[in-house]
Amino acid sequence: MARIPLLQLNEISLTFGGDPIFDGLSLVAQPGDRVALVGRNGSGKSTLMKVMGGLVEPDSGEVIAGPGVSVGYMEQEPDLSGFATLGDFAAHGLDESEMYKVERAGAGLKFDPARPVETAS
Repeated sequence: MARIPLLQLNEISLTFGGDPIFDGLSLVAQPGDRVALVGRNGSGKSTLMKVMGGLVEPDSGEVIAGPGVSVGYMEQEPDLSGFATLGDFAAHGLDESEMYKVERAGAGLKFDPARPVETAS
């Protein structure tokens, strides 16, 4: 039986100022997959993450998140002011019933949600 992907990009194309960033890009991320984006500065890694997170609309193609999946995007230099811990920052915007996700993500990413934001690098 085929597994339902967490995230699927189908034939994504995007241009900025006439220059193609992506042309026909497709990607499938299944549960348990590990994905790394590697490339030179300015090659479109952050833009691709913004497309996946729904912050940038592609010129063509589609982004499909699996059932119950929400894709988030964190800036490379996030504004952590107003948060005491990394967990507080991660939990911002979650409903009370979703707070368990912070602990789960912390365990999966091997970071301590109780760590003060001043220690983030």
